[in-house]
Amino acid sequence: MVANSYFQFPLCALSFGQTLDARLNAILDYSVIEAGSKLFRKLTAEQQHEFLRGKTVSRTNPKGLNPHDWRQCAACYGAHIIGVTYHGFNGIIEHHGQLRDYIADFEIRNGKDARVRLKKSWLFDTRDGHGIAYREFSVLCAIYSAIGDKELAIITRERIRRCALGYRTAAILEAELSRRTDKAQPLTERQLRDTITRLHRNKFFARCTVARRITYYSIRLDNEALRKKVLERRTYPGFFRSSQAAQDHNLTSAINQRRREAAQSEPKSPPLAPRFKFTLPGDSR
Repeated sequence: MVANSYFQFPLCALSFGQTLDARLNAILDYSVIEAGSKLFRKLTAEQQHEFLRGKTVSRTNPKGLNPHDWRQCAACYGAHIIGVTYHGFNGIIEHHGQLRDYIADFEIRNGKDARVRLKKSWLFDTRDGHGIAYREFSVLCAIYSAIGDKELAIITRERIRRCALGYRTAAILEAELSRRTDKAQPLTERQLRDTITRLHRNKFFARCTVARRITYYSIRLDNEALRKKVLERRTYPGFFRSSQAAQDHNLTSAINQRRREAAQSEPKSPPLAPRFKFTLPGDSR
Protein backbone atom coordinates (compact mmCIF):
# COMPACT_ATOMS: atom_id res chain seq x y z
CA MET A 1 0.00 0.00 0.00
CA VAL A 2 1.27 3.48 -0.88
CA ALA A 3 1.10 5.97 1.99
CA ASN A 4 -0.52 9.26 1.02
CA SER A 5 -2.33 11.04 3.83
CA TYR A 6 -3.32 14.21 1.98
CA PHE A 7 -6.42 15.52 0.26
CA GLN A 8 -6.14 17.90 -2.68
CA PHE A 9 -8.97 19.95 -4.16
CA PRO A 10 -9.69 23.35 -5.79
CA LEU A 11 -10.13 26.31 -3.45
CA CYS A 12 -13.62 27.05 -4.82
CA ALA A 13 -14.85 23.83 -3.16
CA LEU A 14 -15.14 25.95 0.00
CA SER A 15 -18.08 27.73 -1.64
CA PHE A 16 -19.96 24.53 -2.55
CA GLY A 17 -23.13 23.24 -0.90
CA GLN A 18 -25.83 24.47 1.44
CA THR A 19 -24.42 22.84 4.60
CA LEU A 20 -20.96 22.26 6.02
CA ASP A 21 -21.49 18.49 6.19
CA ALA A 22 -22.43 18.33 2.51
CA ARG A 23 -19.41 20.45 1.58
CA LEU A 24 -16.89 18.45 3.62
CA ASN A 25 -18.19 15.07 2.46
CA ALA A 26 -18.14 16.24 -1.15
CA ILE A 27 -14.53 17.47 -0.76
CA LEU A 28 -13.55 14.12 0.76
CA ASP A 29 -15.16 12.01 -1.98
CA TYR A 30 -13.99 14.31 -4.78
CA SER A 31 -10.39 14.16 -3.52
CA VAL A 32 -10.44 10.37 -3.23
CA ILE A 33 -11.73 9.76 -6.76
CA GLU A 34 -9.53 12.41 -8.39
CA ALA A 35 -6.41 11.00 -6.72
CA GLY A 36 -7.45 7.44 -7.52
CA SER A 37 -8.17 8.25 -11.15
CA LYS A 38 -4.76 9.85 -11.77
CA LEU A 39 -2.78 7.18 -9.97
CA PHE A 40 -4.74 4.18 -11.28
CA ARG A 41 -4.07 5.27 -14.87
CA LYS A 42 -0.33 5.14 -14.18
CA LEU A 43 -0.50 1.41 -13.41
CA THR A 44 0.12 -1.16 -16.09
CA ALA A 45 -2.81 -3.28 -17.25
CA GLU A 46 -1.39 -6.21 -15.27
CA GLN A 47 -1.09 -4.09 -12.10
CA GLN A 48 -4.64 -2.80 -12.51
CA HIS A 49 -5.97 -6.32 -12.95
CA GLU A 50 -4.03 -7.59 -9.93
CA PHE A 51 -5.32 -4.75 -7.73
CA LEU A 52 -8.94 -5.17 -8.79
CA ARG A 53 -8.81 -8.94 -8.38
CA GLY A 54 -7.56 -8.53 -4.84
CA LYS A 55 -10.10 -5.82 -4.05
CA THR A 56 -13.00 -7.82 -5.48
CA VAL A 57 -12.44 -10.71 -3.09
CA SER A 58 -11.63 -8.56 -0.04
CA ARG A 59 -14.31 -8.24 2.63
CA THR A 60 -13.14 -4.77 3.62
CA ASN A 61 -13.96 -3.19 0.27
CA PRO A 62 -17.21 -1.65 -0.99
CA LYS A 63 -19.76 -4.22 -2.06
CA GLY A 64 -20.53 -4.72 -5.71
CA LEU A 65 -17.25 -3.47 -7.20
CA ASN A 66 -17.60 -3.45 -10.98
CA PRO A 67 -14.09 -3.64 -12.50
CA HIS A 68 -15.48 -2.22 -15.77
CA ASP A 69 -16.74 0.98 -14.13
CA TRP A 70 -13.88 3.46 -14.21
CA ARG A 71 -15.26 5.67 -11.43
CA GLN A 72 -15.58 2.70 -9.08
CA CYS A 73 -12.03 1.63 -9.88
CA ALA A 74 -10.78 5.16 -9.22
CA ALA A 75 -12.74 5.38 -5.96
CA CYS A 76 -11.43 2.04 -4.77
CA TYR A 77 -7.81 2.80 -5.65
CA GLY A 78 -8.00 6.34 -4.26
CA ALA A 79 -9.38 5.02 -0.97
CA HIS A 80 -6.58 2.45 -0.89
CA ILE A 81 -3.89 5.07 -1.53
CA ILE A 82 -5.19 7.73 0.88
CA GLY A 83 -6.34 5.28 3.53
CA VAL A 84 -10.11 5.78 3.52
CA THR A 85 -12.69 3.04 4.09
CA TYR A 86 -15.94 2.98 2.09
CA HIS A 87 -18.83 0.54 2.34
CA GLY A 88 -20.56 1.46 -0.92
CA PHE A 89 -20.06 3.41 -4.14
CA ASN A 90 -23.31 5.28 -4.68
CA GLY A 91 -22.66 8.14 -2.27
CA ILE A 92 -19.02 8.75 -3.16
CA ILE A 93 -19.66 8.79 -6.92
CA GLU A 94 -22.66 11.10 -6.53
CA HIS A 95 -20.75 13.57 -4.34
CA HIS A 96 -17.79 13.52 -6.70
CA GLY A 97 -19.99 14.23 -9.70
CA GLN A 98 -21.79 17.13 -8.01
CA LEU A 99 -18.60 18.86 -6.89
CA ARG A 100 -16.84 18.14 -10.18
CA ASP A 101 -19.64 19.84 -12.13
CA TYR A 102 -19.62 22.78 -9.70
CA ILE A 103 -15.87 23.23 -10.10
CA ALA A 104 -16.11 23.02 -13.89
CA ASP A 105 -18.77 25.77 -14.00
CA PHE A 106 -16.81 27.91 -11.54
CA GLU A 107 -13.61 27.66 -13.59
CA ILE A 108 -15.46 28.49 -16.81
CA ARG A 109 -16.50 31.78 -15.20
CA ASN A 110 -13.31 32.56 -13.29
CA GLY A 111 -10.41 30.65 -14.82
CA LYS A 112 -8.20 27.91 -13.39
CA ASP A 113 -8.56 27.81 -9.63
CA ALA A 114 -5.92 27.56 -6.91
CA ARG A 115 -5.40 24.17 -5.27
CA VAL A 116 -5.46 23.22 -1.60
CA ARG A 117 -3.43 20.31 -0.20
CA LEU A 118 -4.14 19.35 3.42
CA LYS A 119 -3.64 16.40 5.73
CA LYS A 120 -6.61 14.06 5.57
CA SER A 121 -6.89 13.98 9.37
CA TRP A 122 -7.73 17.70 9.42
CA LEU A 123 -10.68 17.18 7.11
CA PHE A 124 -11.97 14.24 9.15
CA ASP A 125 -11.46 16.13 12.43
CA THR A 126 -13.43 19.09 11.06
CA ARG A 127 -16.25 16.96 9.69
CA ASP A 128 -16.52 14.86 12.85
CA GLY A 129 -16.06 17.76 15.29
CA HIS A 130 -12.79 16.49 16.74
CA GLY A 131 -10.81 19.59 17.63
CA ILE A 132 -10.86 21.68 14.45
CA ALA A 133 -13.81 23.99 13.82
CA TYR A 134 -14.87 24.72 10.26
CA ARG A 135 -13.70 28.35 10.58
CA GLU A 136 -10.21 27.11 11.41
CA PHE A 137 -10.33 24.59 8.58
CA SER A 138 -11.33 27.23 6.02
CA VAL A 139 -8.58 29.62 7.17
CA LEU A 140 -6.06 26.77 6.96
CA CYS A 141 -7.21 26.08 3.39
CA ALA A 142 -6.82 29.78 2.58
CA ILE A 143 -3.27 29.97 3.94
CA TYR A 144 -2.14 26.69 2.41
CA SER A 145 -3.54 27.62 -1.02
CA ALA A 146 -1.68 30.94 -0.88
CA ILE A 147 1.63 29.32 0.09
CA GLY A 148 1.34 26.55 -2.49
CA ASP A 149 4.69 24.88 -3.12
CA LYS A 150 6.72 27.92 -2.00
CA GLU A 151 9.02 27.81 1.02
CA LEU A 152 7.44 30.99 2.39
CA ALA A 153 4.98 33.62 1.19
CA ILE A 154 3.69 37.07 2.07
CA ILE A 155 -0.05 36.76 2.72
CA THR A 156 -2.39 39.59 3.67
CA ARG A 157 -5.38 39.18 5.95
CA GLU A 158 -7.66 40.32 3.13
CA ARG A 159 -6.43 37.46 0.99
CA ILE A 160 -7.00 34.96 3.78
CA ARG A 161 -10.49 36.37 4.38
CA ARG A 162 -11.66 35.88 0.79
CA CYS A 163 -9.83 32.57 0.26
CA ALA A 164 -11.51 31.15 3.36
CA LEU A 165 -14.77 31.57 1.45
CA GLY A 166 -13.29 29.88 -1.63
CA TYR A 167 -12.41 32.93 -3.74
CA ARG A 168 -8.80 33.53 -4.75
CA THR A 169 -9.24 37.16 -5.88
CA ALA A 170 -11.31 40.17 -4.82
CA ALA A 171 -12.97 40.25 -8.25
CA ILE A 172 -14.13 36.64 -7.91
CA LEU A 173 -15.43 37.34 -4.40
CA GLU A 174 -17.50 40.25 -5.68
CA ALA A 175 -18.88 38.23 -8.59
CA GLU A 176 -19.59 34.97 -6.76
CA LEU A 177 -20.60 35.82 -3.20
CA SER A 178 -24.25 36.42 -4.09
CA ARG A 179 -24.44 32.96 -5.72
CA ARG A 180 -23.75 31.10 -2.48
CA THR A 181 -26.52 28.88 -1.24
CA ASP A 182 -25.30 28.94 2.37
CA LYS A 183 -25.33 32.78 2.52
CA ALA A 184 -21.90 32.84 4.22
CA GLN A 185 -20.15 36.18 4.66
CA PRO A 186 -16.48 37.11 5.12
CA LEU A 187 -15.04 36.77 8.60
CA THR A 188 -14.85 39.90 10.72
CA GLU A 189 -11.44 41.33 11.57
CA ARG A 190 -11.63 39.97 15.09
CA GLN A 191 -12.79 36.50 13.98
CA LEU A 192 -9.98 36.30 11.44
CA ARG A 193 -7.29 37.60 13.80
CA ASP A 194 -8.29 35.21 16.61
CA THR A 195 -8.45 32.23 14.26
CA ILE A 196 -5.02 32.92 12.74
CA THR A 197 -3.52 33.35 16.21
CA ARG A 198 -5.05 30.08 17.43
CA LEU A 199 -3.79 28.13 14.42
CA HIS A 200 -0.32 29.65 14.74
CA ARG A 201 -0.21 28.82 18.45
CA ASN A 202 -1.12 25.22 17.63
CA LYS A 203 1.74 25.06 15.09
CA PHE A 204 -0.24 24.55 11.90
CA PHE A 205 2.19 26.97 10.23
CA ALA A 206 5.05 29.36 11.00
CA ARG A 207 4.42 33.09 10.90
CA CYS A 208 6.27 36.38 11.45
CA THR A 209 5.55 40.06 10.78
CA VAL A 210 8.02 42.71 9.61
CA ALA A 211 7.47 46.44 10.19
CA ARG A 212 4.00 45.66 11.63
CA ARG A 213 2.51 45.28 8.17
CA ILE A 214 4.22 42.54 6.11
CA THR A 215 3.43 39.02 7.31
CA TYR A 216 5.25 35.92 6.11
CA TYR A 217 3.86 32.38 6.37
CA SER A 218 5.49 29.00 5.89
CA ILE A 219 4.43 25.38 6.25
CA ARG A 220 7.95 24.02 5.63
CA LEU A 221 9.94 26.12 8.13
CA ASP A 222 9.54 26.56 11.87
CA ASN A 223 9.31 30.04 13.39
CA GLU A 224 13.05 30.41 13.99
CA ALA A 225 14.04 29.19 10.53
CA LEU A 226 11.40 31.43 8.96
CA ARG A 227 12.79 34.53 10.69
CA LYS A 228 16.31 33.68 9.53
CA LYS A 229 15.09 33.24 5.96
CA VAL A 230 13.17 36.53 6.06
CA LEU A 231 16.24 38.34 7.45
CA GLU A 232 18.35 36.95 4.65
CA ARG A 233 15.79 37.79 2.00
CA ARG A 234 15.23 41.37 3.15
CA THR A 235 18.89 42.27 3.69
CA TYR A 236 20.52 40.41 0.81
CA PRO A 237 19.52 42.89 -1.97
CA GLY A 238 21.27 45.79 -0.17
CA PHE A 239 24.31 43.64 0.60
CA PHE A 240 24.42 42.45 -3.01
CA ARG A 241 24.30 46.00 -4.39
CA SER A 242 27.06 47.26 -2.08
CA SER A 243 29.16 44.18 -2.76
CA GLN A 244 28.79 44.61 -6.50
CA ALA A 245 29.63 48.33 -6.25
CA ALA A 246 32.82 47.53 -4.31
CA GLN A 247 33.82 44.85 -6.81
CA ASP A 248 33.14 47.21 -9.73
CA HIS A 249 35.28 49.91 -8.08
CA ASN A 250 38.13 47.43 -7.58
CA LEU A 251 37.82 46.30 -11.19
CA THR A 252 38.00 49.89 -12.45
CA SER A 253 41.06 50.59 -10.30
CA ALA A 254 42.76 47.44 -11.59
CA ILE A 255 42.08 48.40 -15.21
CA ASN A 256 43.50 51.90 -14.69
CA GLN A 257 46.58 50.46 -12.94
CA ARG A 258 47.20 48.05 -15.82
CA ARG A 259 46.95 50.89 -18.30
CA ARG A 260 49.47 53.01 -16.36
CA GLU A 261 51.88 50.09 -16.12
CA ALA A 262 51.54 49.39 -19.83
CA ALA A 263 52.18 53.03 -20.67
CA GLN A 264 55.32 53.09 -18.53
CA SER A 265 56.74 49.90 -20.04
CA GLU A 266 56.35 50.96 -23.67
CA PRO A 267 59.82 51.85 -25.27
CA LYS A 268 60.26 55.50 -26.10
CA SER A 269 60.62 56.34 -29.82
CA PRO A 270 64.05 57.81 -30.87
CA PRO A 271 64.04 61.54 -31.73
CA LEU A 272 63.45 62.32 -35.34
CA ALA A 273 66.47 63.39 -37.48
CA PRO A 274 66.63 67.11 -38.23
CA ARG A 275 65.21 68.14 -41.51
CA PHE A 276 67.81 69.53 -43.98
CA LYS A 277 67.03 72.49 -46.16
CA PHE A 278 68.22 72.26 -49.75
CA THR A 279 68.87 75.41 -51.76
CA LEU A 280 68.86 75.24 -55.47
CA PRO A 281 71.41 77.26 -57.42
CA GLY A 282 70.11 80.72 -58.18
CA ASP A 283 67.52 80.47 -55.38
CA SER A 284 67.81 83.64 -53.36
CA ARG A 285 65.42 82.52 -50.66
